[in-house]
Amino acid sequence: MSALLGNPMVTTAALPLLLGVVMGLLARLALPASLLFLLWAALLLFFYWDTLGPPVVPPVAASQKLIYLAFAGIILGPLSQRLDAGAGRVLVIVALAAAFSWLGWRRVAGGALDLQMIAALAAGLLAIVGAALLLPARTLPSPPVEEPFLVPAAMLAMCLCGAIASVLGASIVTGQLLGSIAALAGGWCLVQYVAVLRGGEAVAWSKGSELTLVFAGATVLIQVALLAPKANPAALVLSSLPLIMAALVRGPLQGLVPRVRPLRPLAAGLLIAMPAMLAILTALLWAPHGAALGFS
Repeated sequence: MSALLGNPMVTTAALPLLLGVVMGLLARLALPASLLFLLWAALLLFFYWDTLGPPVVPPVAASQKLIYLAFAGIILGPLSQRLDAGAGRVLVIVALAAAFSWLGWRRVAGGALDLQMIAALAAGLLAIVGAALLLPARTLPSPPVEEPFLVPAAMLAMCLCGAIASVLGASIVTGQLLGSIAALAGGWCLVQYVAVLRGGEAVAWSKGSELTLVFAGATVLIQVALLAPKANPAALVLSSLPLIMAALVRGPLQGLVPRVRPLRPLAAGLLIAMPAMLAILTALLWAPHGAALGFS
């Protein structure tokens, strides 16, 4: 059993996918949102601990800071539920900007504005804008069928392409962590989409869970953009766009979603995933020599 759990493919993909399915099934049992939030928080910390190890006091390396940022996101999640949309947007902006500053202050202080730093600034800014547009939105009285999928799909797309860019950019550990977060979201989406196909309604994440999970994915992506030595800059910038695409699907791009009910979540997910697919293609085509997946 220990050998199975020690397999990176199991802990990065299979196990989080299964746990995401379990979370989706538990949500359909109408468990309290507070209990589901605690379960999400426990799963996040498990994968952070398993991938990065226990917290280091004091944290020095950027990878050692990520688990502390996960704790911060867990605290901010419930706080965001008490705020209106405007205050929630400010909270998201301040929290992600502070995370970027803490992770990258050494690089920023160094003053070197190279291509990697420009890409990191662009990816961080786009992630902050996307999260601020997507997360604090008001709950609609009669939301469209694709609404519960927008945030999970955006996080899945962002983390999946970020994971591939990270692994190809010689930052395997953060790639594994992003892959685990993506698989969690994928398992959840799978259960909810099956429910839609059967004529039911998808269960949405609570506002607190949305902020905590997206904050976790965005901060790991920012760390990759700042410090992955060989990550493709264009792929990293594209990886931060699914959050913005999800916000646009909720607004100006909603007319592109077909009226056929079972197709709406799929079409919305495809629109959200378009920049992620470009990011993956870019990362694969321009992978550095000797990249972890063997592309050249």
